[in-house]
Amino acid sequence: MTTAQLELLQRSFANALDDAKHEQPLHRRLRPVPSTAAWAPARSRETGISDSHTHLAAGLDADANVHRGIGLYRGNVRSHWRAALANAYPVLLALVGDAWFDALSIAYARAHPSQSGDLNSFGDKLPAFIGQYERNRRYRYFGDVARLEWSLHVAYFAADVTPFTPQQWLAAGEDRLLDSQLVVNPACTALASRHAIADIWLAHQPGGIMPRRLQVPTWALVVRPRWRPTILVHSAAAHAAFVALQGGKTLNEALDAAFALDPEFDFTSQWQTWISATAITGAVAGTTARSVSRSCATPRLQRPRFTLQSDEVKRARQMNQAFAAR
Repeated sequence: MTTAQLELLQRSFANALDDAKHEQPLHRRLRPVPSTAAWAPARSRETGISDSHTHLAAGLDADANVHRGIGLYRGNVRSHWRAALANAYPVLLALVGDAWFDALSIAYARAHPSQSGDLNSFGDKLPAFIGQYERNRRYRYFGDVARLEWSLHVAYFAADVTPFTPQQWLAAGEDRLLDSQLVVNPACTALASRHAIADIWLAHQPGGIMPRRLQVPTWALVVRPRWRPTILVHSAAAHAAFVALQGGKTLNEALDAAFALDPEFDFTSQWQTWISATAITGAVAGTTARSVSRSCATPRLQRPRFTLQSDEVKRARQMNQAFAAR
């Protein structure tokens, strides 16, 4: 068999696994060689059945066996697809029910066949696919819930990190830290949604209660404090700051983004939450002078000088409180 013939056979087999109506081209190729060829004529003479009828019956039996074998294989493959998706999206499964989820898994596998023997990565495109699959506007939140669940799934398999100790944070120094890039845990994903995805996810944890309102803007952060991923609920300001840090901005620039949305942003409390959840694991010394950071911040936020100084005092106080809490 040539390489081209093998590829054709593999494509035919994949098509047959997807839909039984594509099985026919495989029957001749997969039909076993009759082991009764040597004695079939003699048996035909004894029974009075013609050789052509005997071979026809054998062919039908072979086709039935091939059909049965492919059917079993198809069922096993679909079962593995569904199990992989159910493992990554348990809340989505609870929301939609078995029948809807079964149909979704088959449709998704047709649109995005697995490219790896590791099915842990099989569901990476499902959140976007749901947006096309579910047309009812009432259930638009399914896609965002799936985004949250996939982020949790990815966090589970993320590499382990060694966070700074309290002594290392103190050694970094408050002034230097403001002009530094912070190291974000690779398990973390910051998400924003028009729906109450955090409350929906929490409702499906032990003791949870489904929220009454689903159309609630939500900012959530997926974290993995130890081995088990979970979520933190962010404010809009905290979300903006964390996204800035993930994008390589300095802490000072991240605080600019937060205070632009909420002048009363409680950095002290948020810092302690991030450190406790190992969302922030370290710092990289900055190369930008503090004076340059200030001169850039003023025109960007269009704030008068006295306001900037007030914000700097607030930041300094909150940094002192944050470090004292450590």
